[in-house]
Amino acid sequence: MFARRPYLVVVLLALVLLSFRLVIGAESVASGQIDAVHQQQTTAQETLPTRARIEIGAGNNQSVLAGGTAKPVELKMLDADGEPVVGAKIVFIVASKPSGAKKFEISDKKVVTNPIGVATFHPGKLNDAGHYSILAMLEGDQSVYSYIDLNVNDESWIMYLMFGLFGGLGMFLFGMNLGADGLQKIAGKKMKEILGTFTNNRYMGVLTGILVTAVTQSSSATTVMLVGFVNASLMTISQTLSVIFGANIGTTITVQLIAFEISHFALLMIGIGFLLKYSKNKTVVYAGDIILGFGFIFYGMKVMSVAMSPLRSFPAFRDMLIAMSDYPITAIFGSMLFTALIQSSGATIGLVVVFASQNLITLHASIPLILGAHTGTCITGWIAAIGASPAAKKTALLNILYNLIGTVVFLPFLYESLSFSAFVHWLTAPFSTSVAREVANAHMVSAILKMLVMFPFYDRIVWMTHLIIPEEKVEESGRSVHTKYLSESLLKSPELALGNVAREISRMAGHVEYMMEKVPEMISYGREDTIKEVGVREEKVDTAQYEITKYLSSLSEESLTENQTSTMMKYMAIINDLEGQGDLIHKIIVPFARAKAREEIRFSEEGFRELLNMFDRVNENFMLIINAFATNNLETAERVLKSERTFEVLIKRLRTAHMRRVFQHKVQSIETSTLHMDLLQCFKRINLHSIEIAKAIGGEWLVQKMASEEEGERQVKAEQEAEETMRRVAAQVAVAEQKAAKDQQKIEPPSEPKSGG
Repeated sequence: MFARRPYLVVVLLALVLLSFRLVIGAESVASGQIDAVHQQQTTAQETLPTRARIEIGAGNNQSVLAGGTAKPVELKMLDADGEPVVGAKIVFIVASKPSGAKKFEISDKKVVTNPIGVATFHPGKLNDAGHYSILAMLEGDQSVYSYIDLNVNDESWIMYLMFGLFGGLGMFLFGMNLGADGLQKIAGKKMKEILGTFTNNRYMGVLTGILVTAVTQSSSATTVMLVGFVNASLMTISQTLSVIFGANIGTTITVQLIAFEISHFALLMIGIGFLLKYSKNKTVVYAGDIILGFGFIFYGMKVMSVAMSPLRSFPAFRDMLIAMSDYPITAIFGSMLFTALIQSSGATIGLVVVFASQNLITLHASIPLILGAHTGTCITGWIAAIGASPAAKKTALLNILYNLIGTVVFLPFLYESLSFSAFVHWLTAPFSTSVAREVANAHMVSAILKMLVMFPFYDRIVWMTHLIIPEEKVEESGRSVHTKYLSESLLKSPELALGNVAREISRMAGHVEYMMEKVPEMISYGREDTIKEVGVREEKVDTAQYEITKYLSSLSEESLTENQTSTMMKYMAIINDLEGQGDLIHKIIVPFARAKAREEIRFSEEGFRELLNMFDRVNENFMLIINAFATNNLETAERVLKSERTFEVLIKRLRTAHMRRVFQHKVQSIETSTLHMDLLQCFKRINLHSIEIAKAIGGEWLVQKMASEEEGERQVKAEQEAEETMRRVAAQVAVAEQKAAKDQQKIEPPSEPKSGG
């Protein structure tokens, strides 16, 4: 099993290592719970002014490298009135320590406060990594106490922190891609139908943007698709803005799921998703991708959370994050750059949620990071628009303008005077006190408010894009050989990419159709301008075949369903047959037309009429099959397929008629005999390509149906021939019996008369 699926070994090893890391992380979580208890106890002491208390000052919650000596910790003893207590004796007891620190002992067992009520405690040397909690208690009164917390890190803790951060982020992004891929495979056709029903109804556009982004789990992916649609002329610029509104709201759903803290079920989801991938049912396999993807998303967040937990002990790092609320512009730009680098606003905001869950950042400081992530994710759409049409660039610019303007609108509310964070806190308070939940809500509320504020200025935003990128009038040159609908940005959405390939094939068929229409004119008159235009169209057909083949080759590298793979192979067959038809016209009929123009060829009137009638039948079949492809009409494809035998009979009759004229010594028929036969063969081959396209459209089902019908017809004909033969044989037998009876009568002698007595 592992030999055939080497990736399973990698996944299993990763799960083992991550599980081990999670166990280590559990200890940190437990330590965090102890910290919470200490904080509650300290808060309880502060809210009871009638009791004496011990305040822990400088040196608490410090971090030390293993083997190092901790800095002194300052304590202050206060009485019930808040006055310093002089000469108070404070004793120290180890409340908790790492399991490996069995020999750890406190060097200072007791200290006495000085004239200002302050005492200094020296923890001593700390050799083993982990969390230490030391109880400081007033001698003689156990109700007066406090805790000193020390964190000892391994010498390579920074390396583990970076590994955990990058590894967790990698799992998060991998999970998003895997889950989105599975969702698109299951809902690919429905997504295509939804995206195909875009109208000028802006409200429906917003809802569609929310739905599609909830499926793709990325507003960047939705924007890239929109750029592709506009580039392929599937949507107008005005239609895309409402979808962008919805996409910015839809991307908040993933962060909401992260904030629910269901990471405890992440490994279970990974296990279930892994098992489902062994199913023979493709839908179940895709469901496994979705579950596995979400498992990696939540587990990646857990790994990052555990990896960054030591940072809680570094006041400098926490102060730096909190200071972002004082410098929101700097925080916004920093978040923009980071999001542009990883091209995922979900991952950036997910990290902010992790910071919040570790109490490293406040809600107020997180909001500039959220706004920066909204704008930074626009870089993906702009990259997709590079080299695209001006309309596609305008779509990417729309996304940038919307988020930039929205960020500017929020700037006044990032300060304490008009705090947006206070509004979010008020909204969240009835349901949760978690800062992580508040961050997720801030993300969603800001996206909704941005949409509501800017919706009335919908047309003005679109106008701004036209102002920044002026409209370019580009007329397609008659000699242009570029494709129109093949968009690299749609390769990540195979169902949509295949839809655009079909449109490009129809465009390619239009060039072949033009060439077919000019065949009667070329064999009649052979005008040079017509011949040149046919040559240009043949070049377009060749280029279209090459570009579509290259595009389908790139698409084949994506993860496709069986149906999508079958459709891709069908399109490959169709473009090859279309190119074959154009090639026959260019290589056989065009040279004939040039000879005709030089008046080197003159058919007999009867023979020329037969050729034109024959080509009319060929062209009729071609038009039918192109219409069948455009409308996916299997009945029309079946009609073309059934005409194959009729054409065989017709070709034989026309050849026989031509040979009859040759045998009648008609000079024109004799002189053009070879060319006449070549044209008939060329028409036959063009029609055979139409037959092959019909087979590709109908698929195996139509071919088998035709084969069974032919077999049935042959059987009926055989039975009829057998019955006719039997009747003939019976008639011959009857004639033979009658003849035999007559012959017998002639052979027998007449009887002699009897003699009398």
